[in-house]
Amino acid sequence: MTIRSAFMIAVFTTALASPAMTATGSGKDDKEVGLAAAILAARHAQYETDPSAATGYLERALELDPTNSDLLRDSYFIAAQAGDFAVAVPSAKRFMSVTQSQRSSAPLVIAVDYYKKGEFDKAWAAIENISGQGPVASGLPMIRAWAQAPITSADTVLSELAPYQVRDATSEIFHLMSGMLNEFYGRNEDALIHYDAMLVRGERLSLSTVRLLAAGFHRLKQPDKLNALLQLYRQNQVGSFDTDDFLKAFADPKYAPAKMTPADGMAEALFLTAQTMLQGSTNSFSSQIALVYGQMALYLNPDLDIARWIIGATAAGRSAYDQSNKILEGIGRNDPGYIAAQLQIADNLERQGKKGDALGKLQALAKLRSDLPEAQISIGDLLRRDEKFAEAVAAYDRAFKLYPNGDPANWILYYTRGIALERSKNWTRAEADFKRALELNPDDPSVLNYLGYSWLDRNENLAEARRLIEAAYQKRPDEGSIVDSLGWVMYMTGEYDKAVVQLEKAVELNPSDPTINEHLGDAYWKVGRRNEARFQWRRALSLAEEESQKTAIRTKLDQGLAQN
Repeated sequence: MTIRSAFMIAVFTTALASPAMTATGSGKDDKEVGLAAAILAARHAQYETDPSAATGYLERALELDPTNSDLLRDSYFIAAQAGDFAVAVPSAKRFMSVTQSQRSSAPLVIAVDYYKKGEFDKAWAAIENISGQGPVASGLPMIRAWAQAPITSADTVLSELAPYQVRDATSEIFHLMSGMLNEFYGRNEDALIHYDAMLVRGERLSLSTVRLLAAGFHRLKQPDKLNALLQLYRQNQVGSFDTDDFLKAFADPKYAPAKMTPADGMAEALFLTAQTMLQGSTNSFSSQIALVYGQMALYLNPDLDIARWIIGATAAGRSAYDQSNKILEGIGRNDPGYIAAQLQIADNLERQGKKGDALGKLQALAKLRSDLPEAQISIGDLLRRDEKFAEAVAAYDRAFKLYPNGDPANWILYYTRGIALERSKNWTRAEADFKRALELNPDDPSVLNYLGYSWLDRNENLAEARRLIEAAYQKRPDEGSIVDSLGWVMYMTGEYDKAVVQLEKAVELNPSDPTINEHLGDAYWKVGRRNEARFQWRRALSLAEEESQKTAIRTKLDQGLAQN
């Protein structure tokens, strides 16, 4: 527990002891103190991405101020992000009773609950007047269509999709939803017309859209079109284990729903809306709304694994790691996306500082799927970040053996193993890996810089080192480590005045790097700026972690640099 968390709990606990927070308390001032404490604790829980705690504090605050529209909005919205509809639905109803707001997500939260219960008239009544403005605008036509599907004629429902037909950017949504709705009404020939219209774009479709088309072709008994779709998509994509797992599942008739139900259709509309929001904005609020829509989709269809995968990753992107893990753990071992989900969970655990748990998760995954290199690569990455370089090399070596001839086509693997090899003092193998990485990707600035600086540090191939570093600098002139390398190559070749200029820029870009500060101190010393040199060395000493570097800096502070 952080000091801040402990403080917040202490504040709230103190407030609980006030008369206003007891059964008999009635003092206005005490009530305001208790309300403020509950709100403060809820805000802190939100900041810490702990939705369960946040909703608990908000419920406590609402006991003190039951008609506060801001609290009611936060209560249903946070609970919906966490998939806790037992809290979200009644809170949304209370919010609507106070505000009647049709521009919020509350009516849809209420409608989805009615829809899940099969109370379709009530669901449509809640959706009918939702405002078409804001983030919901992109998804509202298909949500309206599925809301009416169980209670209205096909022609009326399909007319709701007209806004998607007029724009090429939304034609995919038009054909996809038209096909699914026609299937729902038993108009299979019309459904196939819409699916066929999308088949020709197979290489440009999203994986989730391919999933829905594949399911439609299964239900409509179109194996040739199904195979053509999967082949077209596969041949235009960079292969990956997760994509391959999903495509194998799409080819299996058992993965496709036997029929198109209202709950499945509405879940897909909500999930597609969430995807559209995530693609269209990097805004934090948009991602929160997308989480709500994704959770509503899962509420209607808990077997929607691809939604669980994407929504879990979205929660991780918001640093809501516990929430992400809870969502992703719902993907079963035999489901497509399981490997990707487990890798994301391990990454979440590492980011939470639970490195042992993350490593254990990856080791279990490597044992389960000993044919896949990804788990071993992730083990190597974790160990490398933890500066256990020799162990990282061993994990990378195991991964390399799983590729044909031990030679993966991915330059990143050679680069990351090269770093681990270099840091574990195996320069011969490291140099070979860096060179192979450059063969596969000649222009990557990270590899250019790392190999160039390594040669520089070893006082080898200085002319070639400078060429690589200058090439890296041309691509990333504002990256501190690369600017430092450029300044250091100037230092190594006696261009001290030029080195000072570059190293000062490098320190501005990356002020907390001990090596860059030490380099600037060295350059200052060489141009006669001795006091500034010692200042930079002292700063570098305060930042350094490795004992060997600290010893070297102390020597410089004591003796200065030897004169050439």
